[in-house]
Amino acid sequence: MALEKLRIKNLDSTGDSIDVLFNPAEYTFEDANVWEEQKHPKQKSGTQFVGRSLKKLSLELFFDTYEAGDDVRRATNKIAALLIPIPQQTRPPRCEIVWGPSKELSKDSLFVWVLESLKQQFTLFRADGTPVRARLTVSFKEYIEPSKEEKSDPKRNSFPAKTHTVHAGETLAGIAGTLWGRPADWRILAKANNIDNPLRLEPGRVLTVPAIP
Repeated sequence: MALEKLRIKNLDSTGDSIDVLFNPAEYTFEDANVWEEQKHPKQKSGTQFVGRSLKKLSLELFFDTYEAGDDVRRATNKIAALLIPIPQQTRPPRCEIVWGPSKELSKDSLFVWVLESLKQQFTLFRADGTPVRARLTVSFKEYIEPSKEEKSDPKRNSFPAKTHTVHAGETLAGIAGTLWGRPADWRILAKANNIDNPLRLEPGRVLTVPAIP
């Protein structure tokens, strides 16, 4: 039975895929939640669920072209090209990672990836200096279309509820600019805290900062 090779398929280039020369001995799949510490006056600190982080896949690839006499960079440059943004687009290409006839790299093949980082180590050379052996450490991050990400996990693209203690000289517009980058949203703070005059804020007052998209 032929040995199935791990394949990295470029989803933004029809028919363009990379077959590794040697299958990895192991890989690491990372998944996590994002929590934010919430501090309230006169209360103990707590944690609030903010959303899910993007999944991450890390592995090490080995390339050896010594017997063939070829420059190993012919193979490694194909991996490095996955870091280069596509012309007329704002991102590098998306990838699918396939290992086996059933397209299963554990459960990881269910995801679309982008190459996040790449480290290349060249460890063997011909007499003229041409590299013929390389070890690549690669890290892929889950890719989700921005519109789909907002629908599936709206908390990731929102500002969670919190509190803010007023300092001397602060205004609602200034606080809104610091918190959200939108000074014009000072009315949200005024409404949430029943403030009639936004120019009169007592230092030390604790404001409720509502969650907003």
